[in-house]
Amino acid sequence: MAKRKKSDLPSLSDWRAVDRTIRIIADEEACAARWKAEAEEKIRRIREDTAACTAEVLTTAQNLRDAIEAFAGAHEGDFGKARSKALPHGRVGWRTVASVRLLRSSEFVVAALESAGLSDAVIVRKSPNKDVLAAYPDETLREVGCRRKSEDKFYIEPAEETPAGA
Repeated sequence: MAKRKKSDLPSLSDWRAVDRTIRIIADEEACAARWKAEAEEKIRRIREDTAACTAEVLTTAQNLRDAIEAFAGAHEGDFGKARSKALPHGRVGWRTVASVRLLRSSEFVVAALESAGLSDAVIVRKSPNKDVLAAYPDETLREVGCRRKSEDKFYIEPAEETPAGA
């Protein structure tokens, strides 16, 4: 969102005008929240409808895939030395797919990898914890290449409206 120039802002003459403007902000944000909630509900219904409509089609497609795999397995001799067979509407065949399974817990495998000098096979993500750093004195922060920045941030808190008749 582009930052507006000060001259583009509405002028407010007194605190009553500020209060009325806060009320407008609350109304606008409530309206936006209602629209977002309605959109999310529509999206949820569309996803449910789509899942219901496509479930049967996807099940049929998977059953056909299973049938083709069974047929190809029963006719492996037709492939000769090739691992795939081209047909007018596509290709069927087998691919070698390799994956690694952990036979023990992740913690055990990580410890074993590190002790075997295979630390390149361990994913480690380290980053400074700013919440913890905030508790340290400024001198300590400077020593480790950080600095504290304090500033006053303006905020507006519209009062929560109580429903009519409550």
